[in-house]
Amino acid sequence: MFSFRTVLMSQMVALMLLSSSTFAQGTATSPSTAHIIDPSSNIAWIGGPNDIINGPGPIPIDLDASGGPWRKAISAGPVSGYGGGSLFFRETIQNIGTEPWTDWHEINLNNGSHSASWGSVTDMRINGTSITFNTTISGSGTVLDLDTFSQPVLPGDVLEIDKQLGPMTSQFVGPNTLVTSLLEFPTTNVPEPSTMLLSLLGGIGLSTLRRGSSC
Repeated sequence: MFSFRTVLMSQMVALMLLSSSTFAQGTATSPSTAHIIDPSSNIAWIGGPNDIINGPGPIPIDLDASGGPWRKAISAGPVSGYGGGSLFFRETIQNIGTEPWTDWHEINLNNGSHSASWGSVTDMRINGTSITFNTTISGSGTVLDLDTFSQPVLPGDVLEIDKQLGPMTSQFVGPNTLVTSLLEFPTTNVPEPSTMLLSLLGGIGLSTLRRGSSC
């Protein structure tokens, strides 16, 4: 009995510490950012070594239930160039908040010189290691939802997303023309502390019954 109480008390203390964090869904608090596309390569860098405005490191994002989505303005470079085919995004973001992310959401506002819809997401990496995930595209191709991550993006982790926005069939009208704007935000599906406590108590109770029946 002493052993059972000791385990229960230690687990309850751990859960009380967890409850100090808010595991509700929310949106990202971040200022709007501007990003430049090189028309010759059709690659838009969002953070990382080739983002000449916001790089070379990842862009910090904090999960906040009272915040608004991160708005990104994607513009053509200082010269005109061909914009045919899919536009390829390489995005590098760091979780600087206190909560894990298990989902990522993007909305294409289609308010620039190109009308386009989301294509495939080719890779997602946490701290340089690829993970598995589900991709859902809705809203006539304007909404991109990534969920069911094989591991969460923990505080301090760097998330990289490779994705396509297409078709882009006309030329960019340069220089410095807005191509489109995006809204992005993470959410989390980590269980509420009360749900975790009920699951824990149920597991401990079942373990105790099994030990009692084996005596």
